[in-house]
Amino acid sequence: MNNCVITGMGVLSTAGLGSEEFWETLMNGKITYGEIENFKDNPNFRIKIGAKIMDESWSKDLTSEMLEKYGRTSCYAIRTAVSAIKDSGLSKSDISDARVAICIGTTMGEIQVEEKISEIRHEDGINAIPQSLLDSYRTDIIGQAVKEAIGASGPVYVVPAACAAGNYAIALGKRLLEWNIADVVIAGGVDVFSRVAFTGFQRLLSLTADQCRPFSSNRKGLVVGEGCGMFVMEAGRHAKARGTRVLGEILSVGLTSDRYHMTAPHPEGDGAARAMENAIRDAGISKRDIDYISAHGTGTPANDKVESKAVIKVFGQDYVPPVSSIKSMLGHAMGAASALELIASILMLERQIILPTVNFIEADPECPVDCVPNKPREAKLECILSNSFAFGGQDSSLIVRKGW
Repeated sequence: MNNCVITGMGVLSTAGLGSEEFWETLMNGKITYGEIENFKDNPNFRIKIGAKIMDESWSKDLTSEMLEKYGRTSCYAIRTAVSAIKDSGLSKSDISDARVAICIGTTMGEIQVEEKISEIRHEDGINAIPQSLLDSYRTDIIGQAVKEAIGASGPVYVVPAACAAGNYAIALGKRLLEWNIADVVIAGGVDVFSRVAFTGFQRLLSLTADQCRPFSSNRKGLVVGEGCGMFVMEAGRHAKARGTRVLGEILSVGLTSDRYHMTAPHPEGDGAARAMENAIRDAGISKRDIDYISAHGTGTPANDKVESKAVIKVFGQDYVPPVSSIKSMLGHAMGAASALELIASILMLERQIILPTVNFIEADPECPVDCVPNKPREAKLECILSNSFAFGGQDSSLIVRKGW
């Protein structure tokens, strides 16, 4: 079977527009969210905090034609995919000549385009909606936009698996490589900040009014965010043949569905525990080979309690790896969250440092895990398990091993 390795990464987030800036922000425990200007005077919103990318310099990497033709989600994906390809050392001719597939996960799709269509229809009527918006709102456009921008000719998949979408897309990419359907896969997750998601989580009473505090006893909720993380994934033989460096190897992905509730996690962490168990089994390693867990860790009371319960259920009491959540700094980037967390995991493997869970104040007896509170920690890291759990019981766990 062809093994799956990562040879390039691209990141676009509130923590930075490249891997180094992203790493430095997280290492320093910097909070990248705050009051949203558009909502601060709106009486309809009880919570005003969100994580939006304020640095628009990323758009300079795209042509004016791309920026006009595609919505913001597609533009995020194009910019980040191109960055990942550059990082991998692949040329345009390499992409055009190879069997290159594209797998992109998303929660909200081209939601800002849909919001604009709704505004125009409400204010001016359906006939006032320009054709350009109707042409660019479909979710599948995201993958097609990346395909066109990089000159690939292989299959395109857009995976709408809610907040686990990034891991699901990576899992699909891994299968395409193993089945010898592709030599190279561009995979990851993307979502933009939207009024729809922000309002939805308000109504679920899932948002915090100040800071995201995963695993802390006084946690109040999550922070809605945005971003994009993309990877160049290759069959090991393909990467070896071109003599490139390997950032990490995806050993396995465990995907499950607990089907418990549309929005609430299974109270015993059934799907989450099975996802971790499946990933460890399929990786062919022992539980003690897992050196660290990148948590889903949203900061909501139910999610962190259930994830902790699932981790203890899988690993037992004798050995539980450190568990931390970078959502404490980034907020929750929806379908991009797991991709950004995989980037962070690969950087941790490279630098042998565990990133912290910031804003931690007091331990919660219902979250009996070592969440690496407030400060990064040096550690010997070989294998990391990264969790991503979504509405509807779409649960995923991915294991990545240090590159070479």
